[in-house]
Amino acid sequence: MKILFIEKLREKKVFNRWTFLYILFICMTTILIVRLGYLQIIKGDYYYEVSERRIMQKANLEAPRGIIFDRNGRPLADNRPAYVLQILKTQQLRTEEEKKEFTRKIIEIVKILNKNNDKILNQFKIAINPIRFDFGINDKKLAKKVEHQWKKDRNIPLNYTAEQAFNLLRKRFYIPDNLDLNLTLQVMAIEDMLFYNYYQMYQPITIAIDISMKTIAQIEERRKEFSFVNIDVKAVRVYKDAIYNAFVVGRVGKITQQQYEELKDKGYSVDSLIGVEGIEKKYEDYLRGKDGIQLIEVDKFGRINNVKVEKEPIKGANIYLTIDNKLQKVTYNSLKKVLEKIRNGEFGERFPKATAGAAVVIDVKTGNVLALTSYPSYDPNIFIKGITINEWNKLINDPNRPMFNRAIAGVYPPGSTFKILTAIAGLQEGVIKPNEKILDTGRYMYYAKSGFMPACWLWNRYRRTHGWVDVVDALKVSCNVFFYETGRRLGIDRIDKYANLFGLGGKTNIQLDGESNGILANEENKKKIFNQPWYPGDTVLAAIGQSINAFTPVQMASFIATVANGGTRYQVNLIDKIVDANGKVIYNSKPKVLSRVNMSLAAKQAVFEGMKSVTSEEGGTARQAFKDLPFTVAGKTGTSQYSTSSDAHGWFVGFAPYDDPQIAFAVVLENGGHGSYAAYVARDIIDSYFDLQNGQGATSH
Repeated sequence: MKILFIEKLREKKVFNRWTFLYILFICMTTILIVRLGYLQIIKGDYYYEVSERRIMQKANLEAPRGIIFDRNGRPLADNRPAYVLQILKTQQLRTEEEKKEFTRKIIEIVKILNKNNDKILNQFKIAINPIRFDFGINDKKLAKKVEHQWKKDRNIPLNYTAEQAFNLLRKRFYIPDNLDLNLTLQVMAIEDMLFYNYYQMYQPITIAIDISMKTIAQIEERRKEFSFVNIDVKAVRVYKDAIYNAFVVGRVGKITQQQYEELKDKGYSVDSLIGVEGIEKKYEDYLRGKDGIQLIEVDKFGRINNVKVEKEPIKGANIYLTIDNKLQKVTYNSLKKVLEKIRNGEFGERFPKATAGAAVVIDVKTGNVLALTSYPSYDPNIFIKGITINEWNKLINDPNRPMFNRAIAGVYPPGSTFKILTAIAGLQEGVIKPNEKILDTGRYMYYAKSGFMPACWLWNRYRRTHGWVDVVDALKVSCNVFFYETGRRLGIDRIDKYANLFGLGGKTNIQLDGESNGILANEENKKKIFNQPWYPGDTVLAAIGQSINAFTPVQMASFIATVANGGTRYQVNLIDKIVDANGKVIYNSKPKVLSRVNMSLAAKQAVFEGMKSVTSEEGGTARQAFKDLPFTVAGKTGTSQYSTSSDAHGWFVGFAPYDDPQIAFAVVLENGGHGSYAAYVARDIIDSYFDLQNGQGATSH
């Protein structure tokens, strides 16, 4: 019967291809309806939630930087938690309306920050009142070059003025024309940072650091409106005793676009901080640590739903410096105090332009730097929350140059401090004997026939002479004529030979950027710098630290440390040890000998004796500063006249104690007038280092 039924259907042509397609269509429609019903009715709530929370993106989670300590374990650069305000690009702004709406929200955020005295990180290159370009570069040629590139990056016509560029960007960012000019600039700075420098999808961009709780509360109250804003807690750098240690510790800053392009393969994000000066820069690879990963969850409208840590960051290594923070403070404060006294004439003569100086203290047995400071200084903490263009301009246009590290980058004629080297060279080469006396005739007459008759300082000032002096007395009273004659007998080549052995005229390679070479007086350098030939008279002037000799305070401190320990020149060093995040010591410094200078016992005794008499005997040029000291100090003053329109720089170099040298120091006071004044800074350094609580340093004079 069944077969018969099928046969009948075939006869009626029921099983044609249209029948099968019809049945298939019904089945598929039924399945689809059932599936839709299942998704909409049974799983509807679940999938609605999924659609709202559907995008997970990875972003960097910055590792806390390692801490920088002084030699006694006091933190100089530390971290503290702070709230930061970040913006995430969670959706493309395609239409004009979307862009306008975004700008409107940025304006509201800036208003909240301003209301609560929170600052935005402003790296914008246009300033107002009047509207102008400001790239923070004094070199006009370089500034113009940077301006061209800045316009090119933003597709701004190269012939546009700052005002035209400002108006163009205002139009592009849909900033209302009637908005307050200062507010316009802030909004423009944020949008410029977002759209022309860094803005990448789902990468948080920090626009304000260390924001107040009021700002946080007001942002959270409007969370729905500011859905693209993320408030996070980050480890923010804080510098302790910042003004004293700025030139050693340095500072961090936000990574530039160029740095990011160069370093992104190392894991840097567009929001990373990076060392820009000092140890922070030099040891960036140790301090930085390893970033973690965070997951940012956003919904289909670009609203941030959640931020989770997927991989914890690893903190950077801690660095222990050789610097003694207490000594650093004493040295800086002493520079400030002594310079003020010089300006007021409290040491005798008044030198009103004495406003800056530097000092370096070195352990003579290791080459470790115990103090290195430059006055005036600056506070690196002002960069953490973002420095304004006005604040930056104020810093770099300050005539006292507070951001200039005079201790390693300032080059100064050494004046009579160089006579220590001439004395050693003369004794070692046998051109003078320890007991040989040379007559100070006031003027040096060897080249009188040519009309060249350089004089001793005593002759110039009082028309008197030192009479017959040996090398000890010549150092004590700083007799020029004695060293003119010693220099002539040596010749410039032998003077240069000893200067090179002691490391003068070359970098010490201290672990800081920006160190100067200094200038060593010789035929080659004079030709190179002035395109002038070398004359015999240049040699005798070079022998007393004049001619074109010019060295940095750190070079001079290293030179004196080498003299003090009997001729072993150590590498100048700032790093004691480096300890990783697990507490493992990964670097431990050891004294490194660069060279040994042969100093005979007779030469050493004569030079030491001469330097001792400077500070301890009647007639010594720095005796007044060291009276009442419980031990003897060796030193040498230097007064270097470098310009007829300015006062002379004052130098004092030396070591202490005389019997068992432990520290060497070099102090220079710009326009300080006399080297004997710089000796008061050295006295304060000695009082502090040897803990002479009752010592009578500069404060008693």
